[in-house]
Amino acid sequence: MTPEQKTARLKRLVSAARSLVTGQQGITLAANHVLRCLYDLGDDWVERYPIYTEFRSALPAEVPIFTERLLWHFDKVLELDPLLAKVEYNFRAKLMSESFLIIEKYS
Repeated sequence: MTPEQKTARLKRLVSAARSLVTGQQGITLAANHVLRCLYDLGDDWVERYPIYTEFRSALPAEVPIFTERLLWHFDKVLELDPLLAKVEYNFRAKLMSESFLIIEKYS
């Protein structure tokens, strides 16, 4: 990766972290966006910030996320939403904290 590519990828990472902190995106979508940015920077970056992978792994497989929710029956989405909300709640503070650190370090 060239220095210019790294700079651009760090800018995207900071932007994704900001969207998580500010609530511009839902916590699940924003955390996934941060994780994608970390992967773009390299596996060592993913290892430096493991909370995003831990969060993604904690999401129950039976709960639809992202646009997949549009394909499900509304009542079923409502039935399963408390599972998603619980995971989001359990990780929110850790994700926010780590995102603040990313913003401070790379802005």
